[in-house]
Amino acid sequence: MSSKEHGSDIKVPNTLGQQQGLNIAWITDQQFAAYAFGNAKRNRPPTQGDGLSVDINLVGADLIFDDATIRPMITEACRVFYGLQRLRYGLAEGSNKPIDYVKISQKYRSILRKSLEKMNLRVQELPENDPALEAYRNLISLFYSIECTWHLLEFLVIDSNTSGAIVSSLLEWIRFHFPEPERAATEMLQSGRELDKQDSYWPVVKGLVLQGQTTIARALLRVHTSSETHCFQVAEQLLQSIPIYSVYSGLSVHRYKTQWQCWCDNVRTLVAAGSFGAEPKLEELLRLVSGDRKAWMEQLRSSNCWYEYFPGYLLYTDSSCKYYQLGQYANDWIAQYLADWRADGPGGGASSERQFKFLDKLVLSVMENNLVNVLQQIQLFPDNRWFAVHMVDLLYHAGLLEMGAADEPDDSTSPSKLSRTGAGVSDGKLVRESLLFDYGCLLMSHSSFWQIGMDYLEFSSTEGLGARESLLARVPFQTDRQADRIIAVARQNNYPEVASEVCKVMTKRNLAQKNYGSALDWAISSRDSAYVRDVANIFLEHYCNHGVLLCEKQIAHLGSKVFISPRLVFLRTYYDFRKSYREQAYAKAAELLVRLMDSKIVPSYFWPCLMTDAIPLLEFKEPIIPSKETYTILEHLQLDLVPMLRHRQQKKLNGSGGGGGAGQDSKMDTEQTDGKEGHDQTALIPKFASNLLNNCTEDLIKMLRLACARNLARAIIIENTASG
Repeated sequence: MSSKEHGSDIKVPNTLGQQQGLNIAWITDQQFAAYAFGNAKRNRPPTQGDGLSVDINLVGADLIFDDATIRPMITEACRVFYGLQRLRYGLAEGSNKPIDYVKISQKYRSILRKSLEKMNLRVQELPENDPALEAYRNLISLFYSIECTWHLLEFLVIDSNTSGAIVSSLLEWIRFHFPEPERAATEMLQSGRELDKQDSYWPVVKGLVLQGQTTIARALLRVHTSSETHCFQVAEQLLQSIPIYSVYSGLSVHRYKTQWQCWCDNVRTLVAAGSFGAEPKLEELLRLVSGDRKAWMEQLRSSNCWYEYFPGYLLYTDSSCKYYQLGQYANDWIAQYLADWRADGPGGGASSERQFKFLDKLVLSVMENNLVNVLQQIQLFPDNRWFAVHMVDLLYHAGLLEMGAADEPDDSTSPSKLSRTGAGVSDGKLVRESLLFDYGCLLMSHSSFWQIGMDYLEFSSTEGLGARESLLARVPFQTDRQADRIIAVARQNNYPEVASEVCKVMTKRNLAQKNYGSALDWAISSRDSAYVRDVANIFLEHYCNHGVLLCEKQIAHLGSKVFISPRLVFLRTYYDFRKSYREQAYAKAAELLVRLMDSKIVPSYFWPCLMTDAIPLLEFKEPIIPSKETYTILEHLQLDLVPMLRHRQQKKLNGSGGGGGAGQDSKMDTEQTDGKEGHDQTALIPKFASNLLNNCTEDLIKMLRLACARNLARAIIIENTASG
């Protein structure tokens, strides 16, 4: 993907591809197109006349959150992310209070759990032959791995209160992710007595002991039919008196270990004396709780992964284990785990490698306190980096990544926090910004998540802030509602050019569909005077050719919007003239007409229409146009209309004809009126077939001169008589 920086077109380094002319071109940061021109001798794409077609294949990153079942993860996680940023940078109420990062982490995990529950329900509803079933199962496996890793990071890394013993937290983690023994025990206890007759009784009890749930295991032992015997009574007392280390118990580590060693020696003595010989299953349990290594190694063969029984083993061997000791214990346990698989698994060493999966390696990295390796591995999840983005951001704000930014609060780099992540992460701030930028760009390329992508880019980096505007301009939209959303966001973030471009696109679409009223509204919304002028020209040109003014009701209610362009002012004033004429308010209509002629905003192609409109007003028996205004009409007749006629006659003499004169004249006129040379008027669609200047004839000029002369004679007589 980095090759996109060197060019937009890239030759595929493949002999056959070169022969076929195979190329790719980048469309966005997340998508490129692959296309072929033909064989090597063909250095140009086939044209329409060749009768050949070119297939263009779009290649881009798949967004797994397109599925409706897990789509809410995007919006809910963004809500938590945005809330954290506002608290961290003092943009929200209560931002002066300490931030509970563990609580925020739990919010993220609850989002994960909800989605997993929905997917599990969906799997239960689908028939076995449904092709979507396998996809959902893969997603469940993916998000289970993410939630499992997140939970481990939460209490080992994020939670500063776990600086002491961590075994109790590890046991809770295992119970949460391997709940089968506890569920089976609950069902058994609810079913009644004589549970020991069931085949699953002892496996369930042993499973509880392996997870450190001795309380529930004792409850099951008490309902055994032999629970009143001596060996069961002794086992009950031993299990009840197990010394468990706790940082809040007030017991020192040395004293705890002394008590634990005495308890283990007592259990081993009783086992060696054959006190439990009549109940071999019970004896096996006591071997496990006394930390008998051989008994634990035998259980590895039935474990689903290396860490399933590891916390239970720590509980019965060293429940005072600290985080910095966890890596050594984990590696010793894994060495035995792999050795057991090499000895018994088919294929020798190959079997052990197959059993050590990606999640196994990731869990080991967390327990080894190797945060750099953890951050590298979590980016390999095929979740569009959803996990990596939010976890890195959370660790960064919690002060658990090395930060070199001068504007960060002092408490974020405190030694107590950095010590929990070993040597820290080099350039942690850059890692966070890079992940946020890539994730935000990916969301911005999706028509449903672009607003969420804006939030991530807002807090990514200076580059991310700059990318928001360019990516917002590329967001696809089809309906007015979608366009309104983009415009609202663009104006909220002070991106006027993006809002203007969206309005222009909508203007062109409506013009293509002949929705002239909507086109005018969108053009005005663009706040581009030249663009509004071009749309107003379409209305005026249509009137010149067809004698009908488009969308009169809409023009009547433009209000102050008309001042965005002089051409729009002219259109509205001309509408007022027509309205007064229809209502037989001829004096007012004449006043508006003369004012229009003298306003210097008249399009040159519209002079024939204005002069034609003046003729019936000049022919009134009682003159309604005074002599001064009549002289104004004569002046514009001579200076504006006559040159048009001469220009048209000259073009006929030169053999170029009159067709296209209107377009050229209109272009010259707009350049003179608005002072924006080179504006592309051909971009707007309606180009009417008839020539706008056909109305400019010798007969029209003669009629105008005669009408002006008559009106002037009557007006002078009346004005002089009145003054006398």
